[in-house]
Amino acid sequence: MVEGVVFDLGYQPHDGPRLGRSGARRALIKDGLRRVLGLRRKARKKILPATLMAIAVIPALFFTAFGVIAGEFDAAAELFDHENYFNLNGSMALIFVALAASELLIPDRINGTMAVYASRPLTTPDYVMGRAGSLAIVVFGFLWIPHLVLFLGRAWVGSSGFGTYVVDNAAILWKTAVVSVVYFAAYTSIAFLVAAFSKRTAVAAGVFLGIVMLSGLTEALVDAGFSVFGLGAVLDHPGYVKDWILGTNTDTWIPETAGIEPIMSLLVIVTLSIAAGLIVTGRYRRAA
Repeated sequence: MVEGVVFDLGYQPHDGPRLGRSGARRALIKDGLRRVLGLRRKARKKILPATLMAIAVIPALFFTAFGVIAGEFDAAAELFDHENYFNLNGSMALIFVALAASELLIPDRINGTMAVYASRPLTTPDYVMGRAGSLAIVVFGFLWIPHLVLFLGRAWVGSSGFGTYVVDNAAILWKTAVVSVVYFAAYTSIAFLVAAFSKRTAVAAGVFLGIVMLSGLTEALVDAGFSVFGLGAVLDHPGYVKDWILGTNTDTWIPETAGIEPIMSLLVIVTLSIAAGLIVTGRYRRAA
């Protein structure tokens, strides 16, 4: 009779704190941030995020430096306006969201790691919100931090003094923060929808950019008298809402030409975000 042998493999049970569902959520967001920023990944994964971040902030630093130099020569220098800055880095945010959304969602589904998440105290809505949350942190910083730099730069070179400028213009900080959220919601909802049904990250990014760019064709339909198609001008909705919130007029937006009120553009963005969240959640509930 063969005797049984017990091998000690050195297994140690977990003796640390049980973080539960909230801990799993935080870990998911942390992992998403690493993916989006290319942290602990190959150097080529870091190049694009770092480049886009630098391009977003450099103009604010440039205009601040220009204002300081002009002040040294007693010359007036008007720094770049916040409303125009959104027009500048909004396009870069579009590219960033296109790549980041597909990188966040597709690998988990294709590589079969959804089963691993399902073994944790995470629900499908937790997963979707965690992925969206990590992207929101990065995109919000991408869009808003340059405005903070620009605001401090304008306060520094302002003739009224730093403190006076900050007190008199503090409202621009929360307004630009709200606009940054609007841009994020408008772009991410579509990007997540595409990524949820795509199998390759490059294809998903291309399809998303194609959908957004094709929305510009609604201008011809609006000009032809079909005003309702102004609601489909996805690329113009965040800019139109931005001008409404900031009280400016930086462009002739398609919804504006169609006679659509800014509040309707905001409602379209909110509705699209909710619908995208429900569809993506349903998709990943079946995939888990």
